[in-house]
Amino acid sequence: MVLYVIGLGLADENDITLKGFHAVKSSERIYLESYTSILMVTGFKERLEALYQKPVILAHRETVELEAESILEGAATCNVSFLVVGDPLSATTHTDLILRAKQSSPPIPVKIIHNASIMTAIGSSGLAGYNFGQTVSVPFWTEDWKPDSWLERIGENLHIGLHTLALSDIKVREQSAQDMSRGILRYQDPRYMLIPQLISQLISAANSHKVDYLDPNRTLAIALCRMGSEDERIVSGTLSELLDMANPSPEQAQAEGAEDDADEMASEAELDKRRAARAEARAKNVFGEPLHSLVIVGKRLHPLERDYAANYACPGSKFVQVANDVYGCKE
Repeated sequence: MVLYVIGLGLADENDITLKGFHAVKSSERIYLESYTSILMVTGFKERLEALYQKPVILAHRETVELEAESILEGAATCNVSFLVVGDPLSATTHTDLILRAKQSSPPIPVKIIHNASIMTAIGSSGLAGYNFGQTVSVPFWTEDWKPDSWLERIGENLHIGLHTLALSDIKVREQSAQDMSRGILRYQDPRYMLIPQLISQLISAANSHKVDYLDPNRTLAIALCRMGSEDERIVSGTLSELLDMANPSPEQAQAEGAEDDADEMASEAELDKRRAARAEARAKNVFGEPLHSLVIVGKRLHPLERDYAANYACPGSKFVQVANDVYGCKE
């Protein structure tokens, strides 16, 4: 029989292809990979089950990486579907499962059923797909862990004029370092990196390494938010312009500061949590709910790409001016 590895598309249960849907209906067991991305609707597991009229098993990271045999079990005698949001092979995350199936005894046939992903949705930015270089993933930073190896990849792309797709981190079913060290099995609330934090980390890493690219006022970028959903948002501008969109107004900042100062009982940790919640609310108000990605525009920008992307420019943006004066993008 067959192990189907099926792309679900970008947004909701209806994005699956007909070929993928028929494969699911033929399967005895259905797994949903639930840690590299999510469908952008509430209750997505229940919605999938309602559509398929079959139970769906959530496959967490530990299930896929440490218990792959449980997924492959019985696949030699019945069809098994492994569902992945987006396209199943846009990243190499699931190649190990596929290799395990092919190398099992007897080998389990594998059928890949592709679908749309953020890697194809970048076309909505107006930028040509063949002008993109390496894609990077930007993980959440912590106080004592700030990986920035992705910065060099961005630099390599920009050096030859190519655009970069930067994927923001998501944390689903993650444990804190403290709980892990104490042997406590407790999962934190899901977290999704939003555009302002993504840009802030880009700028911080660039400043730390003193690179001559990613100047906030001279680097164009395009925010791609909730792509493929009914409420997708695309916003273009310089890095600084996009970042400023989610900053509080002077009046709002003053009011929030006064509120914090008046709460003498709150600890600094509580105040930090409150400030983070406000920043998150502002980011969602501007860019929408997760998932968010960012395109960093390369110097090979074509006039047609410039004109298309300029349609999404944030209010008062100097997108076209920077494209012409800094990028040399002229007719």
